[in-house]
Amino acid sequence: MLETKLRGRYQIIRDLGKGGFSETYLALDMDLPGNPHCVVKLLKPIFTDSESLEIAARLFEREAQVLYRVGTHDQIPRLLAHFEENQEFYLVQEYIPGTLLSKELAKGQKWSEEQAINFLKDLLQILEFVHTEQVIHRDVKPANLIRRRSDNKITLIDFGAVKEITAVMETSQGITVIGTPGYTPVEQRDGNPKFNSDIYAVGMTCIQGLTGINPDTLQKKPEVVWNKQDVNPQLATIIDKMVCRDHRRRYQSVPEVLQALSKLEQPTLLESLWNTKKKVASVSVITILIISVAVLPVTHKIIQQLITAPLLLFPVNFSVYENLNYAIKIKYPQNWVKNEVEDKTTGELVRFSPYDRNNSDTGAEVIFEVQPLKRPLVLSEYTNLKVNEIIQFFPEAKIHESRSITLPNIPLPTHEVVYSGKDNKLGIKRKAVWTVKDNTAYIVTYSATESEYDKYLSTATTMINSLELL
Repeated sequence: MLETKLRGRYQIIRDLGKGGFSETYLALDMDLPGNPHCVVKLLKPIFTDSESLEIAARLFEREAQVLYRVGTHDQIPRLLAHFEENQEFYLVQEYIPGTLLSKELAKGQKWSEEQAINFLKDLLQILEFVHTEQVIHRDVKPANLIRRRSDNKITLIDFGAVKEITAVMETSQGITVIGTPGYTPVEQRDGNPKFNSDIYAVGMTCIQGLTGINPDTLQKKPEVVWNKQDVNPQLATIIDKMVCRDHRRRYQSVPEVLQALSKLEQPTLLESLWNTKKKVASVSVITILIISVAVLPVTHKIIQQLITAPLLLFPVNFSVYENLNYAIKIKYPQNWVKNEVEDKTTGELVRFSPYDRNNSDTGAEVIFEVQPLKRPLVLSEYTNLKVNEIIQFFPEAKIHESRSITLPNIPLPTHEVVYSGKDNKLGIKRKAVWTVKDNTAYIVTYSATESEYDKYLSTATTMINSLELL
């Protein structure tokens, strides 16, 4: 397989791993400038009769569509192509430079509580999007998690196509299917995976990070026994509920876990001193005085910063823009400039931009668009098209976030993408939010130079959250 060029485009350069019915390779895309790396997965059916191949082909196409959908999230590799050659099936996916979490944990390093919490929040936000797409991963484990080199964020890999198709092949041989011992809950082993089966796997991975122990070696009596006495009791309680044997007693959804994590109390300064590894029986008066003297200047500095930041202390007054022809309503700051466009070619209705008396053109703006769709699309299909459009046509585009969100006044699924790139060699950052209703896409985009982006982000977010479809 090495040195093979698939479809005259994908040059195989290295073997990344092999399973029972699948092989994974690193390749170069010879059609794109710079020949970027990509990952090629080969699925090899062992049954070559026409009926089995027809089932495999149908399953392959179905699962490829799932990969296209979930690949719109910034922390999931994009599916670049899928095709069949010589009764073998190929997936071409985005290559993510980074380190497998399994290699990181194999070094014997243990996470701090802060690292564990950050891991949980990072991975759970990905799974929240995946579950919104009605997909269960079913094999969350360190070997399927990459810590991305560019920003240290977790990336979730190895989705359904390989698992689903190889599962059919394995079942034909009488072999049990998807999941990894130690990370797989009982209901999944019984062939009845739930959305919170993924939550169980995340919890077991977190236990491994905190303890350095492989989950497959942990006792279960019947609940998982782990060294939680060294962990904040609140965090331990959350993890215990994530890994309950009975899925009915487990967290039922990812948002429930994220909500519990958000309520974790931050220790005060004195609590941190009191709960250090070397517990001190008493704190001397001298130490307290030293802390007090050190804290006073900091407190004074914070007060001074608040006094000299009046823009943060006074609320912004908003007006309402309403367009009955398109049945939309959105709020905007009274001190921003409104420019009604109504361009039927682009779908752009209105632009809002902040007015700066010292510099009337700040480069920041909020743009509202309404785009009739040429054919019926669900949100995930439109999102896939929109993200690909950004990557293809926005110079040096980089997707920072891509996730499902909920807007307060719109009872419809909504998607948010934060991305950056170049416009006339100027660094631009954007936050775009869209939803689909009655074969029409509604898009609100906040755009600013990278240096100004954070300055107006809060106001732009308030505007986006005010959107109503009448």
